[in-house]
Parts: sequence; C-alpha cells; structure tokens
Amino acid sequence: MKKELLTYSYEQGLSHIPSALSMLDYVDTLFSNRLVTPEDYIIIGKPFGSQAYYLVWEKLGYLDNIESLSPGLKHDEIDFVDYSEETIGNALGVASGIALTTDRLIWVNITDGALQMGNTLEAIQFIGAKCQNNILLTVDYNGSQVTGRTDDIITVDPVIQMLSLYGWDVHYDSLDNFKISSKPCAFIMNTVKGDGVDTMIQDEKKWHYKKIETLKELQSLVVELQVI
Repeated sequence: MKKELLTYSYEQGLSHIPSALSMLDYVDTLFSNRLVTPEDYIIIGKPFGSQAYYLVWEKLGYLDNIESLSPGLKHDEIDFVDYSEETIGNALGVASGIALTTDRLIWVNITDGALQMGNTLEAIQFIGAKCQNNILLTVDYNGSQVTGRTDDIITVDPVIQMLSLYGWDVHYDSLDNFKISSKPCAFIMNTVKGDGVDTMIQDEKKWHYKKIETLKELQSLVVELQVI
C-alpha cells in the first residue's frame, strides 16, 4: 500500500506524505481486522496525511458511494468520520464529550505532537478519572515535528507516563491486546516518518510539506520502496 500511497499523493498533489506513511500500517491493521469500523465513532486528531485513511477505507469499500473525494482535513463528504480537526489538540476532548453520551467505541488518532497541547492533557486526566472505557486512543509516535525532533522541542514521554497514572491501559506497538475493559485504552505506536522511503527519512524537514512534483521523482521513490 505504500506504493499506492506515493502514487495517490502524486496524482492528487498532496503533501504530508511522510506523516501518511508513518501511520499507514496501523490504520490498515485497525480497520482490516475490524478493531474499528464505520459503525464506531471516528475522531481524527491527526488530520495531516489523510491519504493514509483514504487508501485503507477505499480498499475496504467504505468509500464506494462517494462520487467526489476531495483530499483535505474535514472529510465532510465521508459520513462516518464524526470529527476531524484542522489543527491539533482538541480531538481527545471531543471524544470525551461524546463518551458521556454513548457506550459505542470511540477511536481517536493523534500524533505525538498533540501530547504537547494543554487541551490534550486535560482530556487525558478527565477520561481517566471518569473511566471512559469506550475510548481507544492511538498515538502516531514518529518523534518528529515540522520544526525538528519532538524530544528536542518538548519531550512527550512524561505525558505517556501520565496516561498510566490517570488510569489508562497503555500498550506499545501491538494492537493485538485491545479489548474493551474497565479503563480507556491507549496504544503508543512507535513509527517512522516517511517509513520505507529513505529519502524522506533522511530529510524530514524538507519533506514535511513537500509534494512529489514529477513522474520521475515518483518513480525514484517507488524504487526505494522496492529495495527494502
């Protein structure tokens, strides 16, 4: 699917390609194994790199009835996306509010940068204190932001520890352990920005917003994937 993601990004003129590659595998696992379905609440707190969501949902037939798909942030044409923010920091609070009204599963996907946000910290505390156990949080922990490495800006490791202190079940990498219990659940997904494409990995800052500009450039990136 990474080749498809590169091709789709080129054809649609999309940026944030490394961010999409970092979460593609676990988003695919969540939906392909039906850990999350369109019948659940879907809260997108990582709006950038949306082509990863689209490719997975298209593969599973979830977008078959959508005539025109406009890659972006709000996803208004996709009726099963309940909330998608245009910045970062509010998604977990929105999920907490929804959890007050329903027992249905609420999936929230955020980036590690969102753990630097005050709204996210408040939501972590509230969700844990109220034992909102129908919340499934995935964190794309790729360790990189547009201005540099996350640890060099504001490390988020203490916040990850805070999840446990506030009563969350915290897991790392493997989604196999997810099941509804008496606690909210967080999976810290250790990912790589630009996963599979060394050119993007080695020059994170340049590729954060960069688009694939020519067919020759696309072909070169695809060759990198095939070398792995």
